[in-house]
Amino acid sequence: MTDKTKRKILKYLPISIFGSLYGCKSQNKDVLKKNNAPKEIINLKMVTSFPRNLPGADLPAQKLAEKINIMSSGEINIKHYAAGELIPALEVFDAVSNGVVDCGVSAPFYWSSKNNAIPFFCSIPGGMTARELFSWLTQFKGQELWDNLYSSFNLKGFPMGETGTTMGGWFNKEITEIKDFKGVKMRIPGLGGEVINRLGGTAINIPGNEVINSLKLGIIDAAEWAGPWPDIAMGFHKVTKYYYGPGVHEPSTLNEFIINKKTWDKLSLRLKIIIQNACYANYIEGLSESFSNNARSLEILINKKDIIIRNYPEEVIYKMLKLSYEIVKEKTKEEKEYAEIYESWINAIKLFSKYHNYSENKYLNYRKNFF
Repeated sequence: MTDKTKRKILKYLPISIFGSLYGCKSQNKDVLKKNNAPKEIINLKMVTSFPRNLPGADLPAQKLAEKINIMSSGEINIKHYAAGELIPALEVFDAVSNGVVDCGVSAPFYWSSKNNAIPFFCSIPGGMTARELFSWLTQFKGQELWDNLYSSFNLKGFPMGETGTTMGGWFNKEITEIKDFKGVKMRIPGLGGEVINRLGGTAINIPGNEVINSLKLGIIDAAEWAGPWPDIAMGFHKVTKYYYGPGVHEPSTLNEFIINKKTWDKLSLRLKIIIQNACYANYIEGLSESFSNNARSLEILINKKDIIIRNYPEEVIYKMLKLSYEIVKEKTKEEKEYAEIYESWINAIKLFSKYHNYSENKYLNYRKNFF
């Protein structure tokens, strides 16, 4: 290379470097501009099956909407409506399925008339606890089976709330033996209702905002809801005298977030993951909140002398468990999809039960002797 050529290169080098830097800065500005461009806000209407501000039910729905809004940096904006404000409590499933609203929060066992297998993803008498149910959904085939089932209804579902093991229910008379259920009209949904029917009672499924008045007016003789915390908020202790546990009919009660599948499919992967993680966080938070507040609220009820709190007699508990397994087994012979879900569910229970013998359950049995 001659000296003359070198001088030409050096002469134009600053210009080319500046041009390159300018080009990089220009490209960076374009990228930043694109990233900071206002995103299209996705407005969703969410309805629930629960009275406004009800602890453990409607309040978690409001928290979920807030979580999704914050986690998505405002890209998803959910407008919340409690039961009856836009859609009746027991019409949430159909409203979301048909696209009347975008999403909803409810308890899956309300929809057992749609498909007998749906309660597996909420609560089965004598079935999974809250932790077991969440494990089955997230670590086994549970979510896949749920997706397959709900896709036929144009829905996608996630666990978003959990009450844990419930109480057995509120009664206007004492329960000392199985025959005391004969003729009792009880508000109780899902398979738990079928158990009550086989005990000689009559199960009635009515929305939460009608339960207390129905007890007052004598339309029903008993009702279950959840645990002491939401039960006090509902006012059960003001209209009945006897409170029984444990809730054999609901060893867990999963509340679901359901979204119209067409709406779901349009979302980006990032937004789908945000919704899933918000639901999971809400589930764990809800379970913790329910457990602690139920413990505190039970103390309040114990100190109220006009409320009698007892466990069901053992013969009642074992009869409920026996009837539950009979009902579930009967349905496996009727429907192929039901049988497939049952097989995954019962295999998980057997696996969990073996571990319980050496873990928390065994420990708790020993610990109770010291407190």
